[in-house]
Amino acid sequence: MVRDIIIFKGSKKDFDEYVAERIGDSSYTPFMELIQKYNARLRPNESGVSEEALSEKIPLDYCVVKADDYASVLPHVLSNFSTIISLNCDIACLLVHNPPRRVEDSLKIYSENSIEYVESEYQHISREKIIEIYKSLDNEILGQHKCKKQMVTGLYKISKEDTDKPVVLMFYGPSGVGKTESAKSISKSLGGKLLRIQFSMMQTAEAFNYVFGAEHSNNSLAKDMLSRESNVILIDEFDKVDPRFYNAFYELFDEGKYVDTNYDVDLKQSIFICTCNYDSEESIRMNLGPAMYSRFSECIQFGELEKEQKLKIADRWYRVVLSKLDREEIEVIEETNILDWFNSNIERYDNIRILKTKLENAVFQKLAEHYIFSQKA
Repeated sequence: MVRDIIIFKGSKKDFDEYVAERIGDSSYTPFMELIQKYNARLRPNESGVSEEALSEKIPLDYCVVKADDYASVLPHVLSNFSTIISLNCDIACLLVHNPPRRVEDSLKIYSENSIEYVESEYQHISREKIIEIYKSLDNEILGQHKCKKQMVTGLYKISKEDTDKPVVLMFYGPSGVGKTESAKSISKSLGGKLLRIQFSMMQTAEAFNYVFGAEHSNNSLAKDMLSRESNVILIDEFDKVDPRFYNAFYELFDEGKYVDTNYDVDLKQSIFICTCNYDSEESIRMNLGPAMYSRFSECIQFGELEKEQKLKIADRWYRVVLSKLDREEIEVIEETNILDWFNSNIERYDNIRILKTKLENAVFQKLAEHYIFSQKA
């Protein structure tokens, strides 16, 4: 028997905090321990537990089912979830994190009054929050002034609309000019780690299963979105995805709903940021199709960075790399001309990601030469 059921939908971080607050100093029984008891009842001769002990109901104050637990059990456990957990135990309070649909349906055999739903709370996009986002973008992203104003305009719009529809922004332009970093900055301002989905990796049958859902034990887009920490979701390189997958996004971008084989996800008032390397809105419309193009709230073009902006990025990143070193290593690097060389050759680098990698490699190559390669065997 289970007296009270808490179904929590949201991030692992929020669920762990909720459990700690709910049970206080009390201890809880993990779900996998209940599965061990269930298996012992199925195979008592192998378990070494007496028949008498197995027939007794074990009283539990709290049992916690974590989202990762479902991947460790067979499909029949999900369909018969309520029976299995109460077979050996009387549970006062069951706390369940992001249950697949079959688990949630199984728990509904109990009175609706026994089930309480709790969700992660995501920050409301107020005017004050938009000001904070703009300041962070201005501080962290060099250049792209027009882009930053367009981002803030899009966010301001959603803060005033009486709708739960997500805002869907398309960032387009060359690689390595701040598209992904801008998404990270917005997510940081709104709290929580950015959920980043990279479609460039999704070209196989496995990718189809990820988008539309398959075995409950596998990762999926719905599962990742359900457990997001931030209400900002970055879909990187949207132009690289198989066009057959676009069907999955029409209702998501229109209404903030996503349904796959195992999960129903509510993404109302979320911020979706898609990126691509097209050089114009017309290219986006032609390549992604009018149906998908019409779902974007705004298309924001990122341009090449100017020389002065690249110099500032090189200087900033140089200082970040030096902050990882000890005093002696810093002195070794400061005696070199590494930063001067990059400043003199900054025009070679249009991709800031490559610039940062090359600069960092130069620093550590010099340290390796000084401390490792120069040592005689």
